[in-house]
Amino acid sequence: MNKLFLLVGVCLSLLACDTKKSSISGSVMSKSTGQGVPDVLINFIQCKSNGDNCAEQVIGQIYTDNNGNFAISEKTASKSKTKWITAYKDGKKLAQKDDIGLNDKNITIEVP
Repeated sequence: MNKLFLLVGVCLSLLACDTKKSSISGSVMSKSTGQGVPDVLINFIQCKSNGDNCAEQVIGQIYTDNNGNFAISEKTASKSKTKWITAYKDGKKLAQKDDIGLNDKNITIEVP
């Protein structure tokens, strides 16, 4: 019985190693003016499991500030799964940025 508990504990520890704290930041800029765009909803997303049929899992969400800046921190995500950011304004998808790392900084998303 003790060996079973030890085995289960080791397995759970190994699974937890893939999950890390994440902290991303950047800005949303208008292509036409070069200015920051306020009030854009930023979704930081990863696949629940790697493969062809990716079910989305939201890691974090935030709106850009008055200067178009955003920061999503102290959220946990899997370091081995595909991650990306989507930008929405008034319910309309404006842009997507793929291959985002767990701690990427100075991310620039250009929107129309």
